[in-house]
Amino acid sequence: MTTFDWVRHGQTQANVDQVMQGQLDSAVTHLTVTGLQQAERVAQWLRGRSYDQIVSSPLHRARQTTAALTEVLPLTPQFDDRLMEAAYGEWTGENFVGLREQRPQDFDAVTGEALPDVLSTVGGESYLAIQRRVGQWLAEEVVDHPNDHILVVSHGLTIKATALLMLGAPATTALPEPANTSVTQMMIDPATGQRYLTAYGVTPKLI
Repeated sequence: MTTFDWVRHGQTQANVDQVMQGQLDSAVTHLTVTGLQQAERVAQWLRGRSYDQIVSSPLHRARQTTAALTEVLPLTPQFDDRLMEAAYGEWTGENFVGLREQRPQDFDAVTGEALPDVLSTVGGESYLAIQRRVGQWLAEEVVDHPNDHILVVSHGLTIKATALLMLGAPATTALPEPANTSVTQMMIDPATGQRYLTAYGVTPKLI
């Protein structure tokens, strides 16, 4: 069984300011002091677990989170573009609140998330596009490392879309994005291809 523990990066200034980050990689997308503390906390929470690899999105906020994890876990990070956040197209860097006020029909009334196919209409990625690139990476890992326990550092919408892939569920805003530095676990049976979502958005708590 190949096991993937997904960690969403820590809080960024863009998260605080409600800026649509997507694949934006500038100072506003770096971790805040709180985000750095969150990364250190999840690293301590995962300290006792045994991992064979750590693979991260190359975006700076994910790299900062990965650095905190590798301070505690004896792993050499790898980086893969397929683990990046969704492309947000014309909405990249825009204010989330302002967009919702201008285009309320494009957002879920309860979760506040952009509807599944909206990003593709503004030059970004649909849920299916995210699932295709991440699915390719997952398939390679399962073939090449069928028994590995892999720590993955990625982004909210990417993790959510991959969780829906594990469930064979349609694109939906009914499943909210996981919180910063929460942990989501997925497993894939290399013999049968059966996929499992065994934990979603678990927030680390230290006693």
